[in-house]
Amino acid sequence: MILREVQIMFEARPGGDITYPLDSPEEIEKAKQKSYTLKEGCHHKTKVRFRVKDEIISGLKIEILHYRKGIRVVRDQQMLGSFAPQSEPHEVTLPVSHGWEEAPSGLLSRGSYTLTYKFVDDDGAVQAELDMAFDIKSDW
Repeated sequence: MILREVQIMFEARPGGDITYPLDSPEEIEKAKQKSYTLKEGCHHKTKVRFRVKDEIISGLKIEILHYRKGIRVVRDQQMLGSFAPQSEPHEVTLPVSHGWEEAPSGLLSRGSYTLTYKFVDDDGAVQAELDMAFDIKSDW
């Protein structure tokens, strides 16, 4: 499995959506180092585009881990399904089960976070992993 792009989509952000291409190791490192900003209470989704290389990946799940100051504050797991190799990238929008995700709000929620996406198949093998960073602020 090869991650191609991550797009953070917003319901109402002045600058529009944020897209991170992941076609090279340099771009992956750039996505890891460059944080994006969430306005507290904003609604957002994440769209992930990826390619499956050789064999069908069955029972693919995504595990989403949020850390603040080294302490895990959120652990979420969502079933994505099974994916076969194809020439065009597969596309998955998170959260899978409901519309928009709401960023935390309030004084204590503001700050810097790190985020890890782990794509795990039904055998427990990690197919792909991506680290990113974001900040929650009172304004964009």
